[in-house]
Amino acid sequence: MHDILIIGAGPAGLAVAARLREPTPSAVFTDAEHNRYQWIQKHSGRMNLRPRGHGAQRSKCSSVNNARNNDTTSSLDIKVLDSSGPGWLHSWMANFAALGISHLRSPMFFHPCPRDRDGLLAFAQEKGRCGECVEIANCVGKSMSKHRRKKKVARGLEIGTVGRRDKGAAALEIDERDRKDYFTPSAGIFGDYCADVVGRYGLEDLVEEAQVASIDFGSDYEQVNLHHEYEAAQRIFKVTTTDGIIRFAKVVVLAIGAGGKPNMPRELTAAEKEGACHSTQLPKQVFLAPRMMQKILKRAPTAVMVVGGGLTAAQIANQCIENGVSHVFMVMRSALKLKPFDIDLDWMGKFQNVQKATFWSADSDEERLEMLLKARNGGSIPPRYFKKLQAHVANRSLSIHIHTTVVNQTWDEQRKSWNIETDPPIVNLPREIDYVYYATGVRPDADCLPFLSPLREKFPIEIKGGLPCLTQDLAWAKDVPLFVAGRLAGLRIGPDCGNLEGARAGAERISWAVEDVLEGWRPDGGKDADDEYHRLCQRVGSVNMYESLDGFEYRD
Repeated sequence: MHDILIIGAGPAGLAVAARLREPTPSAVFTDAEHNRYQWIQKHSGRMNLRPRGHGAQRSKCSSVNNARNNDTTSSLDIKVLDSSGPGWLHSWMANFAALGISHLRSPMFFHPCPRDRDGLLAFAQEKGRCGECVEIANCVGKSMSKHRRKKKVARGLEIGTVGRRDKGAAALEIDERDRKDYFTPSAGIFGDYCADVVGRYGLEDLVEEAQVASIDFGSDYEQVNLHHEYEAAQRIFKVTTTDGIIRFAKVVVLAIGAGGKPNMPRELTAAEKEGACHSTQLPKQVFLAPRMMQKILKRAPTAVMVVGGGLTAAQIANQCIENGVSHVFMVMRSALKLKPFDIDLDWMGKFQNVQKATFWSADSDEERLEMLLKARNGGSIPPRYFKKLQAHVANRSLSIHIHTTVVNQTWDEQRKSWNIETDPPIVNLPREIDYVYYATGVRPDADCLPFLSPLREKFPIEIKGGLPCLTQDLAWAKDVPLFVAGRLAGLRIGPDCGNLEGARAGAERISWAVEDVLEGWRPDGGKDADDEYHRLCQRVGSVNMYESLDGFEYRD
């Protein structure tokens, strides 16, 4: 039986696994406290513990328990299951390769390592690879006079973006001192840094390729032999995979991304799948169909339609043109939105706590869902990628059609092409479209996950907009230690739930709750008063940084 079973080996799963192995996370310990802790660990064998009245008690609560917590985190039995492959970030890297993505969209301080917020930046500097990072424009140092700002707001224009906005709203700039953070790392640097995190925490052999079929929670499983003290009282998870293997765990963490079905106008028939696909299928197939490659090699004209207005749609369009497609028609039902990130800057800048506090203090989950949808506001394209699209438009290999929808499409089995009608009609749209890519995203939907059926029947909870109404610790229910990370935790984490920052924030919450759950499995029932005192001091940030030195004497 495993202590913790993580389902999903993506960034959210890696963030949780790394945080569970990190005794001194940056969310709890300052840089000075990190240095102090590492010094104590290094010299612990060369010190004498000398009781000195009340000080000895405080030493026990700090340094001794620090060492015990360090041993506990490293000895946790963690298992990770992922259906895409046997390694960390397998699906993530496959998507990058399929779409030819050279750089991430997120800034340097978005990463899964719990120890240091600036760990990725330090890694790039240490390896001498800062030249691979690209500055994210229009985030830092774009000051504007008060008069000019008022004129823009009065005209209803978005400051720093394209399009219109609500009157009275003002954009927030990022402080100039944070410019170093607002670079985006290359895919290579990020991959190497994640590999470094995996090695640092000893997570190399945890991932197993397997697809989960069902998750159940109870105490009447004859297949597992528990210690007699826990057999009657403790409930455990029974996780069954599609290959018939059954695994048991004390805690389960669900880190599977959106968890829903791809957004498609309708289900494609078997014949139509020869000429269309959703973007989520690209890592499992060749990017361009063989018949299209043959036409390109023969220098015959080719036409592709990309449905969607987000970054993935832009990447697909760019990749098609770079692979020799004659013309790409990019169709989106809304306006073209330009944003550096998938959420607005005021959720990331110096006043992000104001937005997050408003979100967390909302009166209902319906209100939080409305705020979440407004902050994300559908798909958007970073200005850096929009410049690539503009170059393709200038070369007449790309046309962008906003406020346009596909009203009818028919697959011609003989010609192996689509006949498509749009509203409004697209001028010069060929009668034969060779291929259609749907970059329409994935809508979160906890109701459509079949492996959660046993839990939904035994422990039903509310679901709003496809998102489960979790506890504040991101658990399925108060007494059900199934924790959720990633986009499905949006009603508790906030609009950044689907990106790397949200993954790290979710991992922090989950790690504290997991510690509480596993305390109940200790022989003493987890009632050690010193442990409770120490953990409480950590949570509220009231630990005296010099407290652990009291009662120790350094010896040469």
